[in-house]
Amino acid sequence: MYKVLVVDDEKNIRERLVKSFPWNEAGFQVIGSAGDGQEALELIKEYLPHVVLTDIRMPEMNGLELAKAIQETYPHIKVLILSAYDDFKYAQEAIRYGIKGYLLKPVMKDEIVDAMSGLAIELKIDEEMAYSKKIGIPGILEESMLIDLVKGENVHQYDEPWLRDYMRVIVCSFGKWFEADLGLSIRSFIAEKTTEYWKESHTSVLFYGNQLILFAHDTRPISKYDLKGKIEDYYDLLKASIMSGFGKECSLSISVGNMIKGPEQICTSFNQAIYAFSYKYFDVHHSVLFYQDLLVTGSDETFTEQANEHLNIIMDRLMQSVLSRHKDEVASNLRDFFDALEQGKRLKIEEIRIAFSEIILTLPLRAKEKGLPIPSLDKKQALEHIYDVQSLGDLKKWLKQTIEKISDAPIEERDENRYVQLAKQHVHNNYSEKITLDQMAGQLFIHPAYFSSIFKKETGHNFIDYINEVRVRKAVEMLRNKDCKIKDISVMVGFHNHSYFNKVFKKVIGVKPLVFRSNHTCSQSGDLL
Repeated sequence: MYKVLVVDDEKNIRERLVKSFPWNEAGFQVIGSAGDGQEALELIKEYLPHVVLTDIRMPEMNGLELAKAIQETYPHIKVLILSAYDDFKYAQEAIRYGIKGYLLKPVMKDEIVDAMSGLAIELKIDEEMAYSKKIGIPGILEESMLIDLVKGENVHQYDEPWLRDYMRVIVCSFGKWFEADLGLSIRSFIAEKTTEYWKESHTSVLFYGNQLILFAHDTRPISKYDLKGKIEDYYDLLKASIMSGFGKECSLSISVGNMIKGPEQICTSFNQAIYAFSYKYFDVHHSVLFYQDLLVTGSDETFTEQANEHLNIIMDRLMQSVLSRHKDEVASNLRDFFDALEQGKRLKIEEIRIAFSEIILTLPLRAKEKGLPIPSLDKKQALEHIYDVQSLGDLKKWLKQTIEKISDAPIEERDENRYVQLAKQHVHNNYSEKITLDQMAGQLFIHPAYFSSIFKKETGHNFIDYINEVRVRKAVEMLRNKDCKIKDISVMVGFHNHSYFNKVFKKVIGVKPLVFRSNHTCSQSGDLL
């Protein structure tokens, strides 16, 4: 088992990372957690972890300062960065410190598992490589050199002629299926196909972790357009070859660092390619991601504010068209909404998810306010889907299908009392627990005042009165059992104040619980005679 240290100043995020993710699946155990870089350094000194997973923005010592300190004192430790999209300028700086990857908040389980599984393989390779170099196994020197170059270690000892060329590092990233399903056989297959495809340009190839790294070099400067077509053809060839040879739909993303010159800069281009890969959320259906294309983004607060305002206007139009059932307007407004999201490289993923959630949650509320029926939605399932989907493209496809389902649904299938039905069901299933109007409205994702109004309108009762009546009816059933104490029954049905239970019981039944039990017992005795 390899050791990992988790660093984040937000306690809830830190604890969730430590306790909720399956570290063992990736071959790791958490040896501790820290709230800032300074505390992390003390734990690193004591436990010497193999990997440090750290947030960027923290007090005392931030993630960048921590990464720099680790690189200077513990260069063998691998660092993973937790980052938000508005941290771009910080992430650019982090590239100088040999960061092994970027996990974008909110981070998903699969992303953690994939990243850590890849690092576990790298750690194993490093161990094997160190042993091979120590005992002098022939043929190991070139691979050892390539690993040193991407890590930025011992670079001055290498003097291969091609290292003096202009260069771009290309990273091919594979999902977890790559390691778990096919292992070494597919690695050899991919390496063979890759070497054959790039042989004319003498491109060196390295498998490192779950990534295939290519070192594209030339005596002339290498532009994006020199490489893009060749890489896209390689992408198509590799996917087709894997499907033909293994019957597998290949999960593959290719990212490219900026052009550099000199062996000491190779690790920078490599880290740029790793960072570009993290933008797959926006460009998942694009075959190639270039780091230089991300440089137009940044943390322009004025732009972000304007983009959010524009999004709100379009979302409002979209929801109005859905409620009015004008299909042409719905299609047009949906396209406008998606077009606005294409500017999302200036927005956080969280902001995009909130926009989708707002549409799903607000539509039923507006429909109720206008007296317009729409099909009921499983809001909990919808929200889980919005936050689980790993790409903007798939999320857009899902929303389009959901909107079309709402727009096309026949009137007779629509349910005007769904909120009330769900609330009643919840009360009957959970009457023994604490239930408040605010909590119930929160679970239904509607405003408490609106929920109170529709519940009263549909049932003729206030929500709290309805809860009390359900509890009293359950108490009546229990009071027929002489073995149960009245005080215990009041707690069992959700009343933790005995005098209040007596008061409510009398209001609903007409007599206090003790009198009810006495009368019921007498009645039973008479029946038995």
